[in-house]
Formats: sequence, C-alpha cells, structure tokens
Amino acid sequence: MRKHLALVLLSTFACASPDTDVQLGETEQSATTPLRQKALGRMRNAAKYFHDNVARHGGYAWHQNATNLDERWGDIQLDVDQIMIQSPGTSDVTIAFVEAALADPATPALKTYALDAAMALRQGQVKSGGWRLYADFKPTPTLRGCYLNTTASCGCGGCTMTVYDDQVTQNALIAMMRTDQLLGFANTDISGASAYARARVETSQFPTNGGFPQGFAGPVAARPALSASYPPSIGTSCGLANCYANSYTNEYWDDPTLNDNLATAFVEMLYWAKEIYPSQAPTYQSMRTAYGDFLRRAQMPQPQPAWAQQYDIQMQPRWARSWEAPAIAGQESQDVMWALLRLYQLDPGVPANRAAVGTALAYLETVDHDNNTLISRYIELDDTAPSNIGFYTVKAGGYPAQFSLAPPTYQNYGWEGPSQLAAIRAEYDRLATDTTVMKRSCQQLRADTAQAVDTAVNNERWITTYSPGGPRSGATPGDYLDTSTFVRNMRTLAEFVTRTTTDCTAWNY
Repeated sequence: MRKHLALVLLSTFACASPDTDVQLGETEQSATTPLRQKALGRMRNAAKYFHDNVARHGGYAWHQNATNLDERWGDIQLDVDQIMIQSPGTSDVTIAFVEAALADPATPALKTYALDAAMALRQGQVKSGGWRLYADFKPTPTLRGCYLNTTASCGCGGCTMTVYDDQVTQNALIAMMRTDQLLGFANTDISGASAYARARVETSQFPTNGGFPQGFAGPVAARPALSASYPPSIGTSCGLANCYANSYTNEYWDDPTLNDNLATAFVEMLYWAKEIYPSQAPTYQSMRTAYGDFLRRAQMPQPQPAWAQQYDIQMQPRWARSWEAPAIAGQESQDVMWALLRLYQLDPGVPANRAAVGTALAYLETVDHDNNTLISRYIELDDTAPSNIGFYTVKAGGYPAQFSLAPPTYQNYGWEGPSQLAAIRAEYDRLATDTTVMKRSCQQLRADTAQAVDTAVNNERWITTYSPGGPRSGATPGDYLDTSTFVRNMRTLAEFVTRTTTDCTAWNY
C-alpha cells in the first residue's frame, strides 16, 4: 500500500459545496471572456505538449524530468518502453484528454490524444481481463505481464493477475469506457478492450457477498453474505494487535478488501459502466446495489461502527501484510463513507446507505486528532481508549513500527492521514434535502482555473520541483513534469470551459 492516494475520484464530494452563484442569461458573455479564452488556449497547448513530448508509446509515467524527458519515474524508474497504468498515470491522462475533447470539440486533436493514451492502456491489458500497475512495450518485457494482445505464453506466475489495488483496473476501465463513448463506439480496438474487461470484472464480484478481492485471475467463488464481526481474542492480557490470530486459509489478496480507497473506485467504475452501456444497465445496477449491500455489512458493530482494511472469509478484520493489522482503518473508513454517500446520491431509494454514514460519523468524530485535522491509519479493535490509537504491530516478521508518527523503518507508508470528516459530515447533511450531484462552486472553479492559467510555463506546461525520497531516491532533483499536476489542471480547465456555457459565469481578470 502506498502513501500516494489515487488521483482520479470522479465524484467531487470531498472538496465541494453547493453551487449557489449561478446567474442566468450570461452564458453568451461567459463564452468570450478573457479567462475562458485563456483557459481554452492553455488546455489546447498543454495537451499538445504532453502528448507530443512526454508520451512514450502513447502512455505516461508519474514524473518526467523536465530537462531529460527520458528520465521517467513511477513508483520505480521506468525506461522509455514502460508506462504507469496506476494513478496518476496513463489512465488519468486518458480521462483528462477525454474531458478536454468533450469541452472543446472544435479541436479534434484532443480526441486523437485520448485515443493514443487509450491504445497504450490496451497494450497493458492482461488476459485475465484488467490491468496491472505498469505496461511494458518491449518485445521481451522486463516488467512482465500476461498481456492479452502481445503475450503468446504466460509462464510468469503472478503476472496473470488483474489488479484492483490502488484503483488500477477501475480507473483504467473508466478511461477505456469513456474513450469508447467519445469515439462513438466506432473503434473496434477500444470497444473490444472495454467489453473484454467488463465481462471479466462481472465475474470478479463475490456472488452473494457483493465485495471484490484485491485482484483476480479468473471468476471468484460465492461467499456468504455475512455481517462484519470482531475476531476472537487469543489472549486476555495481550492488549494490542497480537490479540488476534494471523493464520488464514486464504491469501489476503483473495479476500474482500477496502484497501487504499477501493470503495469509491468500484462505485465510479460501475456508475460509468451503467451510463455508457445502457443495454447492460440492469447488470451494472445489480452489481452496484450488491456492492452497497456489502459495504453496509462490512461496517463493524458497536462500539466501533467503521470499517477495516481487509476481511477474512468470516467477514472479520484480518492481517494483510506484516505491518497491516486487523484494526479499524481510518483512511478506508473515510473512503467507504464517500462511496456510500455517492450511492445514496445515485439512488435515494436506499436510505440505509446514508444512515450507515451517520452511524460511522458519530464514532469517528470522537477519534480524529490534532485539532480534528488527522485520523489514524489504524485504531485498535474493540477498544476506544486513546492510548490504543497508534499501537504497535507484533506479527512475526512485521515492522516494529508505531502507527502514529511516520516511523523511520518504512518510509513509503502513511500512518496518519488528513481527516475528511468535516467534509463528509457536510455532504451527509446536504443529502438530507438535496440529492443533486455535488459540484465545485463557480467561485472556486474560477480561482482554480486562474491558478492553472497563471502557472503554465510558456502557456503549455506546469513545472514541479521534485526532491525525491524513498523508492525514488535515485531520481535527479530538480524540475519535473508531474502527471498528477497535468491531470488536475487539465480537468479543471475542461470543467471551466464547459460550465461557463452552462451554469457558471466566467469573470474577467
């Protein structure tokens, strides 16, 4: 699990507020204001620069050295034939190009850029149906994958596995589906890749149970629809994580998981599938409903009605890797609450989804800390004592790391994270009377657009100063083209261009 959180959450609940500053009758003026024209220009220029100069085989890394664009990094260093699928990589860039093309149909090159990135994703699709963290275009890949379209014989063990962890397959499939729609379902390569993935995603949801594993190599077996419960203690005075057994019949990646914000990613994947392919809408609606049922059953009972990172076959929190204890997981609990609120927004006829969030908030609002700005990654099970918030792993072979301040023993893991509980509470309250889609306010959108416009170097790229550490400590310090910055700014510009002809008024500088 990485400290980096996936960039692409296609709903904007966490940072939004109700849009109340719409003024009617001003769309004609908005379409010609200087800021809108600048936004269009930056969007076109930045897309062209990124596509023409930064892409390798149509795909992208996370960080590209601005002076030497062949120095490319994801969570490892990549050569010129390797790309990142995982966010903020090629999937996110594809979506940014799609949204730019929809905002600016007068620039057909944007559609070409989206197609090129989607074709790079197609190269990385594996035979089990989805995607892995990387794709390698070499005839003999060093980042091996059992690639659907290029690998003749798959003798590489785990490389047959489709990865859901870190939202890899969910975001790649969203990108593929949205490109398919952008192209009018006329490109057989893109349509075929989307159909192949969707058919196999359907068989990866646990029948009856409704959850998903961290990944799959084939169809998964049914599991009972159990409600979450606390694992039995194996001692009476152990006090901490060693109270819980760590021997299981299944590998953790084959069990239902919420690790690394997968809940919102699954909801958005199923949302787009239903929207884009209406002939199969009943299937995707059924899958979405089953997933909401799973999320509610995965909520722990009192006294800690929140969520764990990983569950075993009995729907009890379990160990994953040697430092990932059975515990209440602060980050994952926040993500599940966003997912349930999104499900409620999509279908207010299931009030239980919103109600589960209210129950969780009442508990979690008592355990975030540092003036309610931080939440612990792990909170001791069945014990709300403050002394047990931030406890030690004791599983054999585990890191002797305290789950509070980031320890020196493992740099690439966040033991605390930002508390989103205030934003979740605001959205929970809003949905009591307003179930429209939450948007960025027009005022905030204008400010974000102005920043993207003003910070573009030569009106075509955004520079990030990078001081590498951890697994990327070998990178050259200095200026980089950061993919997450490109995607964030491109999507902001596309939203601004679109909404200044619909519900927002653009302001002059």
